[in-house]
Amino acid sequence: MVVPSGAPTTESRRILIAFIVSCAFLMQGIDTTLLTIAIPTIANSLQVDPLLLHLAITGYLLSLAVFMPVSGWFADRFGARAVFCAALAAFTFGSVIAAMAPNLPLLVAARVLQGFGGAMMTPVGRLLVLKAFGPGRTLDAMTYLTLPVLIGPLLGPLLGATIISFASWRWLFIVNVPVCIIAILLTLRFVPALGKGVPTRFDLGGFLLVGLSLVLFQLGVEHLAHPLLGTWGTGLIFAASIVIFAFYAQQAQGRSGRALDLTLFSQRPFRVGVIAGGIGRVGLNSSAFLLPLLLQIGFGMPPIAAAALSSLAAVGAFAAKPVLSRSINTLGYRTTLVTVAILGALLMASFSMFGVGTPLPVLVAAVLALGATRTMHFNAVNSLTYSDVPDDKLSVSVASAGVFQQLSMGIGVSICAAILSMLVPEGGLPTIADFQMVFLAMAIVPLLSIPLLFTLGDARLRRRTEKTT
Repeated sequence: MVVPSGAPTTESRRILIAFIVSCAFLMQGIDTTLLTIAIPTIANSLQVDPLLLHLAITGYLLSLAVFMPVSGWFADRFGARAVFCAALAAFTFGSVIAAMAPNLPLLVAARVLQGFGGAMMTPVGRLLVLKAFGPGRTLDAMTYLTLPVLIGPLLGPLLGATIISFASWRWLFIVNVPVCIIAILLTLRFVPALGKGVPTRFDLGGFLLVGLSLVLFQLGVEHLAHPLLGTWGTGLIFAASIVIFAFYAQQAQGRSGRALDLTLFSQRPFRVGVIAGGIGRVGLNSSAFLLPLLLQIGFGMPPIAAAALSSLAAVGAFAAKPVLSRSINTLGYRTTLVTVAILGALLMASFSMFGVGTPLPVLVAAVLALGATRTMHFNAVNSLTYSDVPDDKLSVSVASAGVFQQLSMGIGVSICAAILSMLVPEGGLPTIADFQMVFLAMAIVPLLSIPLLFTLGDARLRRRTEKTT
């Protein structure tokens, strides 16, 4: 039986909807960490430089960022539940192609297709949960949606290492298929079909401008490692990206149905959550890419051992989960986020001092602490971002914020790969010293968000949080 539109939403049904959406998000989280732990194995199979495999990660994240602006329009036009199911189907198809890819270009193309599905799935799924919980319960909704963020990094590396140890790496993508099918069936059975919005005319021109700007910016970051056009070429690529985005912003003023709603940035919580949160993501999320490579290529650990140690970050995330709400209620967003940014920077920097002789308990403690800090940052900025967004703006806000969130994560991975490529001789592999330099460089990034975080008014936000939680 399909749940009809307007079906009453009890608390148990709200939790069930959050669980179903979380399962889809979990699949995405596992998929990314599966690939990260298997980079050396896939590179050997496809006979490419391991550092080039980052393109399969950034291609996915860039596709997410490019297509997210249209997710809100699709949800209003066809209904959130229908779009969510279609997104799951697209993600499944991309997974099948990735499993059959004979070379890196086709693997990257398959990841881009997965990213298209994820671009629809992530904001629309978040919208389904936010609508189910209703106004005033943003933090509650976000808490349920953080479960995939916690569990994915725990299961992903272990599952990925197990697969590549006993089977072909192609099974990394095949495992997505049954999860997607089950999620589609559960969505049709239990998730209400929300009433369709009143979609405005699709802003094709704006979508193309935003997409071109994002692609050029990502290309500029990639060009840092392989400057085919020289330093001036890199500068021109970045300049073109900025000019195109500025042109879009100017053209979008006063227009309805914008591909990317920049008016949301007039709200301080949204502005700080997206910009400061994005800066923090660039630095902190890079550890998810760097750590498995450091353990396997630098320390020489087998995949299973590297996966077991990497997955401890998720254990730290679980431990941090109950701390976040109390911290925001007691200290407010500003103090919590500034503290987390400083702790995250110190923990990232600590990895620049680790080597083969580092005691295992020290490594374990550092991974646990970094996982806890990273999760507190992600959850806090997500809650802050949507804390003042009115209900009728949720659809466009989750898409607009998602663009910058995914782009920042892709930029972090690309910067890491670029720095490693600059440090490593052509045809060689990164050394422990190379990884230490990158960890130290990325540790500086979260600190850059602190000036913007200080613009928050803690008292008002703290009272609002106490009221809604």
